[in-house]
Amino acid sequence: MTVVVEVPPRYARLASKLAKKRNRSFEENDGWDNDSDTWGVDPDDRHRVGAMGEIAFAIYADLQIDSEIVAWSDGGIDFEAFVEGVEQTIDVKASQEEPYALPVKEYRVNADYYILGHLEGRTVTFLGTATKEMVLDGQRKQSQFGHYNYLVSVSSLNPMPDSDSIVGV
Repeated sequence: MTVVVEVPPRYARLASKLAKKRNRSFEENDGWDNDSDTWGVDPDDRHRVGAMGEIAFAIYADLQIDSEIVAWSDGGIDFEAFVEGVEQTIDVKASQEEPYALPVKEYRVNADYYILGHLEGRTVTFLGTATKEMVLDGQRKQSQFGHYNYLVSVSSLNPMPDSDSIVGV
């Protein structure tokens, strides 16, 4: 079951502000490639897409939007919540391109639960979920940027849980 969430304009603006702040924390890190557009997407836009996915999931699940800016990275965990009665750490992955798979960087498989969304304008369509075990059992493939990702095909994803079955910690 896919789920469609329309992000209100004020939250879309918040996503853009968060993206700029999050990207700045990367750019200020000496170990980061400060020409980070080498991943094929403008860094601010990449962070905006991620923030839109997180905000849309927070709206869907009635969770608090995480507007905290952490230096360097959130460690691959966006939320902590009970999903269908089980406490989970959650990582939301979002893409502007129609995704064929849920990608998780090999060195970032830190969450218990993954959610894949597709962003078009201010609309996020959640395509499904995967457990950490599903990710680790996924296809391991080298990206064009040199690192390895685990990929879980969209057709293999679990359906989105009902929003009432998600409760914040």
